[in-house]
Amino acid sequence: MIVDMCMTRSVETVTPETPLHDAVHRMSARHIRRLVVVQQRAIVGVVCKQDIVRAFPPDLNPFSVAHLDAIPSLGTVADVMHSPAITIEADQPIEAAARRMTEHHIGGLPVVQGDKLVGIITESDIFRVFSKLLSGQLGSTRITFDITQQPDALPQLMVLCRDLKLELTSIITFVDGARRLAVARVQGTNAHRLIDRLWDTGHSVLNVID
Repeated sequence: MIVDMCMTRSVETVTPETPLHDAVHRMSARHIRRLVVVQQRAIVGVVCKQDIVRAFPPDLNPFSVAHLDAIPSLGTVADVMHSPAITIEADQPIEAAARRMTEHHIGGLPVVQGDKLVGIITESDIFRVFSKLLSGQLGSTRITFDITQQPDALPQLMVLCRDLKLELTSIITFVDGARRLAVARVQGTNAHRLIDRLWDTGHSVLNVID
């Protein structure tokens, strides 16, 4: 899955000169936590809710004030934004976006296509995707097993599922230290027999969740 498939296409933007009051109003109205900062169509930064909160006195949360206009202005977006902005290309895999967020300790990335802003992807978007990939169908069985010694486990698993009349609804493989593991979701009444067959073919079954 790539970034373009799970990003939000409607992006709220501001300029560096936007007063912090206006940024607060826009975030509150849209129920969002970050704004992309642009100048002459170029992405120059990102401003987050926490950045704005830190610009106000410790005893004042601008997002909980009923009449923010009555408070003296405390600057513009340029004073608190993160610049340059860390971006991700729309055709990149979602794991690249997750890795970039982790490396830079941020919760969202403007998405670009060439030099054009086309969306934004956040940690919540990525969490929803991975949750969907791993959750499976209602009533399915989740089996985690070791494929370190037999990296061609996928065709074997498909044959086993066919023989046992099980539906293989999803499979993910990943490296855990020195081991390569697989997490498969299967649907059907013979899941317990699949576990036995995996052991018989040399795959250590590490976890089973119905």
